[in-house]
Amino acid sequence: SRLGAGYGDTITAVSSEGLTRNFKIAGLFHTGTTARDEGEAYVLLKNAQILSARPNAINEIRIKLDDPNRAPVVAHRAETELGYKAVAWQQANESILEALVVRNVIMYTVVGAIMLVAGFGIYNIISTITHEKARDIAIMKSLGFPEADMRRLFLLEGVAIGAAGSLLGGILGVSMTYALSLVRFEIAATGQEMTRLPIAWSLMHYVIASAFALGSAAVAGYLPARRAARLNPVEIIRGAS
Repeated sequence: SRLGAGYGDTITAVSSEGLTRNFKIAGLFHTGTTARDEGEAYVLLKNAQILSARPNAINEIRIKLDDPNRAPVVAHRAETELGYKAVAWQQANESILEALVVRNVIMYTVVGAIMLVAGFGIYNIISTITHEKARDIAIMKSLGFPEADMRRLFLLEGVAIGAAGSLLGGILGVSMTYALSLVRFEIAATGQEMTRLPIAWSLMHYVIASAFALGSAAVAGYLPARRAARLNPVEIIRGAS
């Protein structure tokens, strides 16, 4: 559009060597990256070599893999067998990957702190239930319930609270994530056009969060459960009377 040309028109390209060559616009592409869309054009390799006065020269070869994680292995193999320097995309974008690692550490630290606070909440709930059920505990122990059963009873209650919270939190999280994915906006100032939030959907995130929640609930429920199992039924009944 800046050249006033369109599909099917012929333009003249001039190289730094002073060579000129006519090219017909056979197609248009749009990647969303402003720097590439405004500064790149694709031509046949032979024509590019002639225009740059470098016949039979190739600057760069890019290899696209089905599995991007195998890039370091393939780069090492290519460098060993061909003798040319090969760089994997992980190595080329090392600074960005390091920033993502730091972000993940911060994210999991915040999530861990939230789980810790939730664990204290479950501990308070189970402790309150234990105090309110002291008379019932005494009666059950008088009837012959062993301490192991009492511990198991309150521990299961804590785990049940954690499981219910995990289920409710998972449903709420999926709903909020889906709602965020529907938000539309446009940002072109950074050179990358975006119309929606780049949200990553992964079942592993919910599995990890649920595991943390159940672990916190189990630990928070065990301490009151152990205290409840050690209560002396005679003292409880005598105090209640």
